[in-house]
Amino acid sequence: MSNAMSIVELLVHMDCIGCEKKIRKAISKLEGVGSYEIDMDRQKVTVTGYINQRKVLKAVRRSGKKAEFWPYPYDGEYHPYTSQYMEESTYASTYNYYRHGYNHSVQGYFPDPVFSWVEVDNATSVFSDENVHACSIM
Repeated sequence: MSNAMSIVELLVHMDCIGCEKKIRKAISKLEGVGSYEIDMDRQKVTVTGYINQRKVLKAVRRSGKKAEFWPYPYDGEYHPYTSQYMEESTYASTYNYYRHGYNHSVQGYFPDPVFSWVEVDNATSVFSDENVHACSIM
């Protein structure tokens, strides 16, 4: 039990109400917890009390959920620029993912053709018997 009052904010990946219940149960068993709030939309868990940050993190991880400390600097209600951080949900597999141009949906090099084939209906093909869409007057 810590002597100082602390606020612990965690980013916890929650999919359903069952996940939320597991986290509630794990946090409520800890000593020194004053209050806690679980926000499913933002995947955020806030714990307030006389408690060590590492113990809260370990307790949530023991419940089977992937958890980490809240990575965003401020609360989005008061500082709206943090919403930009939350909307960037693209996870890159390497550190140079965007630098090398892999952020497009089509990967690889596909050059444009030098010329293109376009069928043009000539006057002779419009009145041809072989053309299915030919003029029926002839």
